[in-house]
Amino acid sequence: MTNILRAVCFGIYLLVLALPITARCESSQRTVLSAELPRLSDNATASLVTYTPGVELYQAFGHSAIRIRDDSLEMDRLYNYGTFDFETPDFYLKFVHGDLLYQLSVTPAEQEIQMVGAYGQGVTELVLNLSRDQKQRLFEALEYNLLPENRSYRYDFVLDNCSTRPRDVLERTVGVPIVEKSAGNLTFRRMLDPYFARIPWIGFGLSLLLGSNVDRNASPREACFLPADLERAVENTSDGQQKLTREKREIFPPGTLPRTPRWLSPAVTFAGGGLAWFFWWLLRKQDHASWPTAVVFTVFGATGLFLLGLSSWSRLTVLRLNFNLAWLIPTHLFVGIWLFLSKRRPLIVRWYLVFSAIAGFAFIGFSFLLPQGFHPAVYPLVAILVWRSILALRRNSARE
Repeated sequence: MTNILRAVCFGIYLLVLALPITARCESSQRTVLSAELPRLSDNATASLVTYTPGVELYQAFGHSAIRIRDDSLEMDRLYNYGTFDFETPDFYLKFVHGDLLYQLSVTPAEQEIQMVGAYGQGVTELVLNLSRDQKQRLFEALEYNLLPENRSYRYDFVLDNCSTRPRDVLERTVGVPIVEKSAGNLTFRRMLDPYFARIPWIGFGLSLLLGSNVDRNASPREACFLPADLERAVENTSDGQQKLTREKREIFPPGTLPRTPRWLSPAVTFAGGGLAWFFWWLLRKQDHASWPTAVVFTVFGATGLFLLGLSSWSRLTVLRLNFNLAWLIPTHLFVGIWLFLSKRRPLIVRWYLVFSAIAGFAFIGFSFLLPQGFHPAVYPLVAILVWRSILALRRNSARE
């Protein structure tokens, strides 16, 4: 035990020694980089560039970038913290697990802005009201972050992304917090909901994946995780003497994006489909087969098992503590398989069908008490599950 304590103490001692060395190395690296970089002229500008949402899924929330322009140096650089490589091995597994590395990249600003505008996304630019020294510090901070050893970071959907990173570097430059005061007491989920209005099926899928951690209220600073909210926050920020924004320019107006018709939304589709199925059952004089019930239980259970595995395995906090498991119960899978393979209803299966019906009724009636918001399309699905559970019990009682 004494040897173990000595080893631990020695390790702590080495760590304490290493911290100042690391800090000195970082400071030295910054000093060398500062000496190598050109000095910006008085006419240089620093801007926050914001893209509106686009057609592709990765464009669904818009984008933020920082532009440094100095015509005297023939410099026009756009710093983008949202770069990733689709060719990364196991790309989707790493993304879901929270290991996918996003990185800072730089491109010619005018070229990229013209390309984004040609895709139909709106582009606005907030010209920042910074002193020459502040512009230089911002330029140097971005170039320091661009170094190969600094450019990568582990992406987090709401807490560390392509909007929060520009917020952080701007805060360090101007020395005041950047907050979106007008966001109000909204949860992360409610802030995301408007972006899913035109892509409701993707919104439904993501609502199943996102757990209760996105149902807490976002602080005014955390509300900057969305590009449009970051833009408003920067536009309204001041240091007590002057505003952070000098001018707002609209470079490209937003184009019209395709929308899914409301009558094809998940809630309408599931409610309409469920009612049609129910009336078809009535027209058939309440006769029914067992295999549709088996399909319902199997699909619900398999989806629940997937969500349980994902929320347990992923490092992303937004996927943890998912209360969709209160209706997508993983054990439904085993009952569904049993209903496929056997016509017998042993006592344990009959009791499980009773449990399934009661659990479904309880979810519909009391889900508002859970610390998570649920997509409206969930409720017709739960109603279908309750109905099929009762039918399976009726069939068994009729046989007896």
